[in-house]
Amino acid sequence: MITDWSDRLKNRSSGKGTALFILVFAAYAVSYLGRNTFAAAIKAMSEAGALAEGADGLISAAFLIFYGSGQLINGLLAMKISPRVMIPVGLIGSGAANLLMPAAGGNTAVYIVLWSANGFFCSMLWPSVIRVLTLWMTKEERERSAANVSPSIPLGSIGCYLISFFMLDTGWENVFFVSGTALVAGGILLTVYMAAISGIIKERTAEGTEEIENGGGVRRLSLKLLLSCGLAVMICASFFNGTLKEAVISWIPKYLSVSHGIASSNAALISALMPAVSVAGPYVAAFLNKRFFDNECTTVAVLCGVSAAANLIIFLLGKSPVLSVAMLAVSNACMWGINTMLMTYTTYRFSRMGLSTAVSGVLNGTVFIGSSSFTVIWGKLADSSGWRAAVLAWTVAGAVACAVCLAGSAGWKKRRPAA
Repeated sequence: MITDWSDRLKNRSSGKGTALFILVFAAYAVSYLGRNTFAAAIKAMSEAGALAEGADGLISAAFLIFYGSGQLINGLLAMKISPRVMIPVGLIGSGAANLLMPAAGGNTAVYIVLWSANGFFCSMLWPSVIRVLTLWMTKEERERSAANVSPSIPLGSIGCYLISFFMLDTGWENVFFVSGTALVAGGILLTVYMAAISGIIKERTAEGTEEIENGGGVRRLSLKLLLSCGLAVMICASFFNGTLKEAVISWIPKYLSVSHGIASSNAALISALMPAVSVAGPYVAAFLNKRFFDNECTTVAVLCGVSAAANLIIFLLGKSPVLSVAMLAVSNACMWGINTMLMTYTTYRFSRMGLSTAVSGVLNGTVFIGSSSFTVIWGKLADSSGWRAAVLAWTVAGAVACAVCLAGSAGWKKRRPAA
């Protein structure tokens, strides 16, 4: 049966790209089912006496550290290890970490170990997705998939929030149990799916390998190579993307509650729905880049500028909660668009060098350096100087990022690898 299905897909030219897109979309959506379970269960765990005071920050930080460093490591490993291995291992490993959380018995050290492992296993997914997009897909298929894969993130995130919503009343342990089970099941099902399309995978692997060999073979990743390709400015852009994406998103519920008196539950709901609205960002970014700029760095600069303008409006006119939410949605959409320019379009340019996964690891790792450090900085700034000061800082950060990217855009366009 699997062979028959594979043959039917293989005989349809358009079906090959579709089959591979289903793979990357499903893999990345499923991976998000186990990322936010701890954040959702913190309050319930504390009330049940299963979480020591102050442990939540350590456990959350452990995830970010291992996710960010894991991007760098797995970006290199994905050059050697097939997505047929990396994707199931990442999903099943993340599922196992979730399933074992209730067994920790309130031990903070065990929680930290398990959530660090979860961060590392989750970091295996994006390099593998990039490997599929750049090695197994044609140029045209890659371009179509660049923005279309983005909805997998809000879909997976909303799935995680829904699991938490329905399971928390039955016990915080069930949040981890259901999410972990879904991740393990997803890893197994995608393994079966990849076996079903193994004919397509083998064919496309041969074609992709030939393309890399025609481009000079797999290069050795080095600082000299990255600088010669003009990637330094994109690394800076990734850092700013981290400071203004996850680092800001994590504080939106508190900002809305403190600044506008919105109930915590409603603020959390708005934050949960924000990704569904912001998914428009990647499509806007792809349109701007194709229609006007043909320069990923310029597109990033423009989106940073729009984000800064949206945050400035909040700073000047932010007494209205409706206006604040709308501008936060615009700013967040810009950050998602920037993320697409960096993590897909920029990494695509290194496909003929065989370095797309390594470059994605460098850029994604840089994002999480910015995210993990500025999550703390924005919170401390808000506590010491108020949320208007924090919003002003977001505005300044966006403006600086815009200026840096504009200054480096000409160099990037001149030195970037050919797509």
